[in-house]
Formats: sequence, C-alpha cells, structure tokens
Amino acid sequence: MNSPAAESGPRRRGRPVDVDPDEVALLALRHFAEHGYEATTMDDIARIAGIGRRTLFRYFPSKPALVWGGMEPVVERTKAELDAATPDEPTASVLRRAIARSLDMPPDRIEATRRRLLLIGSDDSLIAFGLGRLALNRDVLAAFIARRTASEPGGLHASVLADALSAASFSALLWWAANSDQEPAAVVAEALAAIGG
Repeated sequence: MNSPAAESGPRRRGRPVDVDPDEVALLALRHFAEHGYEATTMDDIARIAGIGRRTLFRYFPSKPALVWGGMEPVVERTKAELDAATPDEPTASVLRRAIARSLDMPPDRIEATRRRLLLIGSDDSLIAFGLGRLALNRDVLAAFIARRTASEPGGLHASVLADALSAASFSALLWWAANSDQEPAAVVAEALAAIGG
C-alpha cells in the first residue's frame, strides 16, 4: 500500500503525447504550401504540430522523410495484394490490381497525398531522395514477377518490368495530383492499362 507521501511525491513531467504521424504530415504539408518548403524548419513543424522536436524526429528524421512518409503503407499493401494472388490469375492482372489497390486510401488521406505529390513534382531534390523509397515498391514487384516467371529478381525481365510499372505508376500519380479529381487508384489503373502493364 502506498503512503500519502509517496503518492504526492515528484511526478514525471508531462505525459506521453499521442502523435498521429499522418496528421503531423498534413499540417507540415499545408505549412509548406503556404510558407515554402525550404523556408520551413523541423522546429517550425514541431511547433505547429504541438509536439516536441525530439518527438517529431522520432517519426520523421528529416523534412524529405516527412514528405515521403506516405510510401511505406503503399509498399505494404502492394506486397499483401501480390501475396494473396491465386496462381491461376494472369501475372499482368495481378500486378495491375495490386498496384491500383495499394493506392486505395480513405478520403481523409487524399489531401496529404496530393500535397505530397505536388511538392515532390516541383522539387528535384525530393525526387532524388525518394528514389530509394520508390525502389522498395519496385523490389516487391520484381520479386513477384521473378516468382511467377521462374527468373531471378535481379534479372533483366523482372527488373525492367518492375521499373516500367513503378515509373508509370509514379508518373500517373504526379499527373493525378496536378490534374484530376478522380481517385488516384483509378488514374493509375488507367495508366497501367494504357501501357499494357
């Protein structure tokens, strides 16, 4: 049993803050649009999000990582769709469906996705930073293609097809962000169908 003195003793400062990384990213993306990406610091982002700098860096180690932060769930959904495919479904159909479904998102995530893509499309350094992130999805596609074709994931066929699908998808998303009110998944599915992917 605790004594009254123990109960009234020193307490830890503050309580852990519940952080929604998607909400923090959206606040930051809105701020970038209004004040400029380069002019905004991570300290600014922590302030507008109402969190500490250390907490912010726990979720996003840099501004480019914050902008590209929506990529990981896409890769996970792509992999899950590919893993769930039945062996009798044609490879091209599985790939198109997996890529499109990986882009299904709730309506409250559309704004952040559009803002991310508009910013990425306007900044060469962000595109360069994101190549590694895009490679994660390409590698998932290449591994699936290799399994289906009994080839090497790093082989010519799997690599080129995965790169072509990734590039077409990313290009379609950049176009969507600037030009379309459709769902991003629908635009990407249309683009992949147009190239026969």
